[in-house]
Amino acid sequence: MIFLRETDKDFKKGVSNMKPVLILYLSGTGNTEQIACLLQEHLERKGLAAELKDISLEDFDLEYIRYYAGLLFGTYTYDDGDLPFEIEDFYDELGNTDLTGIVIGVFGSGDTAYYSFCQAVDLMKEQFQKTHANVLEHTVKVDLFPDEPSELTDIEKLADDFVAALQPFPVANEERDGEKNLYNE
Repeated sequence: MIFLRETDKDFKKGVSNMKPVLILYLSGTGNTEQIACLLQEHLERKGLAAELKDISLEDFDLEYIRYYAGLLFGTYTYDDGDLPFEIEDFYDELGNTDLTGIVIGVFGSGDTAYYSFCQAVDLMKEQFQKTHANVLEHTVKVDLFPDEPSELTDIEKLADDFVAALQPFPVANEERDGEKNLYNE
């Protein structure tokens, strides 16, 4: 739950006036796409416009990220911990990109049958950290399709953490000194 000061009561209005966020993903079987859709639903319920883009369907310029309030990036893990070949160039280009101040969260799917479960999520998070972006600590790693309650909770937590990182005036997650929860869902 996010609490805001009384003076921030138009936060939701401000969020709706904010630039949209980008959910950029790559999905081989539809599992990572489903996570992306769930994230979009959570963000839109909180008043954020969220655009979904499948990185495999278009040539993506990293500078394009600056047109958004933040980025949620998703990938599946190929084979035993590898990045999918479709994002190898994107990964390499990140090493030469400065994304200072951009809020970024990372998510993905994999198969626990492999020793390096969802290692591509960790690789992408590390690469985004090299760009000086504000990379969220919490990542989402889903075993195949996101249908377990703990996975759905993790997805919602990533969305909540992302919104909190974007909001201008966070305060403690409890009512303090007469401050009211103005963002109670």
